[in-house]
Amino acid sequence: MCRACRLTKCIEVGMNPVGVRQKPGSFRKSKELISPSSSNHDEFSRMPILSKMKLNYENMRNARKALHNEVGENVFEEKIPKEINYKESVQQGMKDYTLMPEWVSSCFDEFRTLSADQKNILFRNSYIPFFMMETAFLSHINNMPDSVIFPSGDYCDMKNLERYYNSTNFEKKISTEDIENLFKPFYDNYKRSLLLPMMNLQVDIYEFLTLFTLLHWDTGLVEITDECLEIGTKVKAEVFKELDFYLTNVKKVAEPSVRIGTIVNLLPAVHKSVRRIQDDMEMTKVFNIFSAPNEFFDLVTGNF
Repeated sequence: MCRACRLTKCIEVGMNPVGVRQKPGSFRKSKELISPSSSNHDEFSRMPILSKMKLNYENMRNARKALHNEVGENVFEEKIPKEINYKESVQQGMKDYTLMPEWVSSCFDEFRTLSADQKNILFRNSYIPFFMMETAFLSHINNMPDSVIFPSGDYCDMKNLERYYNSTNFEKKISTEDIENLFKPFYDNYKRSLLLPMMNLQVDIYEFLTLFTLLHWDTGLVEITDECLEIGTKVKAEVFKELDFYLTNVKKVAEPSVRIGTIVNLLPAVHKSVRRIQDDMEMTKVFNIFSAPNEFFDLVTGNF
């Protein structure tokens, strides 16, 4: 059994990858979705799933430029990121969500063969975790550890949450105390447990896409069928093999299994961030502190 298959088996039966440690790296500025150079032909032939995912992810990023283009902006020119407020991020999130089903379908041929209810189960359980992970990844590759970079390229300044939650066009203001007590702990934890570790590990695009594969094909979900479970297990095993090839032959990592285990250990932080933001939204709704549109609330809580 190869080491990628062995690692897959270990994770499937509940291995905690935190036990596999790697020396921390240092921060490095990176503005592109780059990875070590390799032959395109060799990359595609030995990494068909990850290569297709990367291509389609880049296509989705291009589609986002048009989707989030403001009136008067030239879609062919480089967008200048701007700081946005909560309402603007919600509006962008509702628009960006519409691109995701097509991207997932374009990444996995097996996903298209599933019944509608199985697709919905997988998608609603992975969308918000992916969103949380992607914002951290975008902040990482742009070397902006104090910002949450949204899929549009715009951002929230975590050092000035009052500006994010209290804009001049808001009907109801949130007190500084409520922001500090209710919202700031989430951002502190998000930065400490997800964003900074991702930067420290210098997670690249193929590793990021592997993590999404694990999030999407969650074989631990009780609602999925045996067929879906079998497909998900197979897809994850194939992606692990591809990542092992990439780390060994392209990235030249000395201990690929250690690297994979360390990267996979980011997932608990992703899920913890999701639970925290869901709890915060529930609290603001119950106590009428701050209300998001019902559609956005349902999206975040997976009620769709």
